[in-house]
Amino acid sequence: MLEFGALAAAEGGHGAGTWWSPIAYSVLVFLLIVVAATVAVGEAKRVRIPRNPIARVMEHVYLFIQNMCVSVIGPHGSKYVPFVSTIFLFILLSNLLGIFGLMAPTSVFGVTFGLAVVTVMYVQYEGIRVNGPLGYVKHFFGPKIEGIPWWGQMLIAALLFGVEIISEAAKMLSLSLRLYGNISGEHEVGAQLGNLVKIGDFGVPLHAILLPLGVFVSVVQALVFTILACVYLSLMTAHEAEGHAH
Repeated sequence: MLEFGALAAAEGGHGAGTWWSPIAYSVLVFLLIVVAATVAVGEAKRVRIPRNPIARVMEHVYLFIQNMCVSVIGPHGSKYVPFVSTIFLFILLSNLLGIFGLMAPTSVFGVTFGLAVVTVMYVQYEGIRVNGPLGYVKHFFGPKIEGIPWWGQMLIAALLFGVEIISEAAKMLSLSLRLYGNISGEHEVGAQLGNLVKIGDFGVPLHAILLPLGVFVSVVQALVFTILACVYLSLMTAHEAEGHAH
């Protein structure tokens, strides 16, 4: 476990020197989210129109995530706003830490893989809750095909079951590798530019030119991960959306 953490920290780049660095910075990000949420909730209870800058930003984030969940998942998407907004804020703040010279937790594969596992497992849990255990397992076998003998249907169902299981497992890798590759790559490019031109022992901060691009990449990657999480929830809870429609 320690060896994996040390390897992950070494891959992280900015501020990564010990195995516990990703854990420490991840806890820091969670504390920032908790403090911001506490301030926003307190302000909302005290006044009708928030004046605190943190509260106003959190309000806009909440409304943005709520609209996304309802648009992508369906009318029942509002119940997933707390989970989706937490994922979005954690990834966004983690990405932005690296831009300011600190370690970005999302530049470590162990962290991004953990996020992907939590997301996919939560989707599976919602699938079981909405469809029931039997309905959840049944969807892995695909729809019933008319005009095919029973043995043919069983063969197709077995093949579809294997494909679906592999597909669900692949979601963890695709989510984690996409986020890890983009963030770690962006930080590596910045580090190389910072050492490209030197005056004496000091490097000319050419990577500052990429600061706007870094912010853009950080926001886009947080959005991509969040939207995909909403899509997975939509596919797994489609039955509940049909219930709301009726």
